[in-house]
Amino acid sequence: MTAAVRDRARHAAAAALLLFLSLPGPVTASHPLDDSENAYFEQLPVVLTASRLPQSLQDAPGAITVIERPLIERSGYRDLARLLRLVPGMHVGQERANASWVSYHGLGQSIPGELQILIDGAPTYVPVSFGTAAWTGLPVFLSEIERIEVVRGASANSYGASALQGAVNLITRPAAEDPGEHVSIVLGDPGVRDVEVGWAGGSAPLALRLTAGEQADEGFRDLHDHRRTQRFSVRGDAQIDPENSFSFRLGTTRETTGRGYPDSPFGNNALRDGADSAHLVHLRWQHVDDMDKEWSVSAYHHQLDYRDSWIGGAPGIPEVPLSRDRRDLRSSIEFQRRDRWSETVRGVWGAEATLTQTRSPFSFSSTDSVRVPIYRLFSNIEWQATAPTRLNLGLALERSNDEGWRFSPRLYANHRLTPADTLRLGAGRAWRTTSPFERHSDTRVYHPANPALLLARPFIPNPDLRQTRADTMELGYIRQLRWARSTAEIRVFQERLRDMVIRQQVTPPPPAPVLAASIPTTQEQNFGEDLNVRGIELQWQAHPWKGGDLRLAWSALERHAGNDQVEAAIAPYTASLMWMQRWPQRWSSMVHLTRVGPVATGDSYLAGEPYVVRAYTSLDIALSRTVRLAGYPARLTLTALNLGPRHQEAANPAQQIGRSQPANRVSRQVYLGLDMRF
Repeated sequence: MTAAVRDRARHAAAAALLLFLSLPGPVTASHPLDDSENAYFEQLPVVLTASRLPQSLQDAPGAITVIERPLIERSGYRDLARLLRLVPGMHVGQERANASWVSYHGLGQSIPGELQILIDGAPTYVPVSFGTAAWTGLPVFLSEIERIEVVRGASANSYGASALQGAVNLITRPAAEDPGEHVSIVLGDPGVRDVEVGWAGGSAPLALRLTAGEQADEGFRDLHDHRRTQRFSVRGDAQIDPENSFSFRLGTTRETTGRGYPDSPFGNNALRDGADSAHLVHLRWQHVDDMDKEWSVSAYHHQLDYRDSWIGGAPGIPEVPLSRDRRDLRSSIEFQRRDRWSETVRGVWGAEATLTQTRSPFSFSSTDSVRVPIYRLFSNIEWQATAPTRLNLGLALERSNDEGWRFSPRLYANHRLTPADTLRLGAGRAWRTTSPFERHSDTRVYHPANPALLLARPFIPNPDLRQTRADTMELGYIRQLRWARSTAEIRVFQERLRDMVIRQQVTPPPPAPVLAASIPTTQEQNFGEDLNVRGIELQWQAHPWKGGDLRLAWSALERHAGNDQVEAAIAPYTASLMWMQRWPQRWSSMVHLTRVGPVATGDSYLAGEPYVVRAYTSLDIALSRTVRLAGYPARLTLTALNLGPRHQEAANPAQQIGRSQPANRVSRQVYLGLDMRF
């Protein structure tokens, strides 16, 4: 970070802090409010994700962003990842219309695996190779989601080593909620064609929610990035007796997407269509003695199949088959117990056993599956030390066959200065499990006419790779403000990451590949220095006038690693401002402005210098109206994304070799949606 950028970040942070502290104080008896304002100053939402305990947002051990269903519906968005732009410090960019790059604080190097993605508390993310989760292919519909809870900060204590820097929990609606049928149709340009149908209902003791649909579009202009996503899900909730209940969730997704570029160097990322599928089964038995005592047993299985093969080559180089085909399996069983031991002490503890399996003959030069069993013990104890002060102590032990036992402690203190002001201080340690691809990848390309002739070996394994460790300290302040009927949170933090995994060029072992000079060999290695990230985040939600809602998410970071490649992967700032307004005659609107600083993201078979995407601004708008069609309630929504000049958000570095202009720029998408309920 240059001195000028650093000074701007510091000045902006100071200005935000001064503004925050200078706002009018919390509600007191000397500041009477009208009925609408009094309603606003009720207790903040109860969240579940931070500690696995139901807690008020003010008492949770960590910074949390909640995105609720009304916002999801009114935004007009078709994809989950775009909603995460509302989270402070979250970097969300699109390398193409069907591929989003999502990481917290931009720590994604070649494989961004710092966030755990959960559906109703069940992990869905198996980090293997080339990018983060397939966000458009998750087996869940936006219409099913009741709210999204995003924990901003180390969450390995609650959800394991894939939650190094946070967790995104998609909490779906109970099957019995809002019974009836619904139909949704979306049409627009370029080639947007979505249809979704759903039904919810049933009779005691079983309630069901079934949803099926398809999304399709032609992607961004001048890119081969069309997609067709078919999705089906079932949620069932059964109340066996007053103490026992059983729930299940089944989801499946099949997705075909356009990939690659027509001028890909050596055909390393040539034009083709890939076909992916995902299947999720989640079963849960819950026994409740009373509101403070319960136990549950959960089992889930997640299978992902990727079909991605093509022909590479170049003038003077023979055509060779390339592939990223793979199958990922993750199976787990978990026991959890929640209890209250006294009036002031309660807690949750449990154990989990997980087996991850990955099979990718081309990536690993083997037909065998890479198997990684993981065993975990976890707990969180909440102690109300005094009426306004709560302490949260989290402890977790996790072991995999490759890396031994790891200990993840976390300690937070939350103190309510007044009913509307809360101070939070905390520290934690988390570990990130190295992925099978990082540790075992061994990609070899042979001459098609002479199988003994090695043309290229872009990846070699590193069995000695160590887990990344993150040590985090933070100071947070939540304040409910009489002014504009708003809630603001400021978070100041410092993160130190040791043994970060980065991709480095290395000398290949013999025999030397024929094209080693043009297609260098690389290996995932531990970065030899610590990465220190310091920053400030601001989250503000307000209702400043009748029918108006404002959401601001802003962050500014300083990163120090002594290495340009590592530092370039973190955007120095991100900002998001959303304004939603209800108008007369049942009209409503949404305006969402996003700003992201310069950042290097993306990966490819070819190694090279990091390519830094310039700072960009993205503008989305939506206009909707509730109506009645044939006597049934309906909503019409017109949405426009990426308004303004075309820009690049995430890059494939190989495509930028020798280019002065971005190879992949986002383009405008405009579509009209109709949602009806019967």
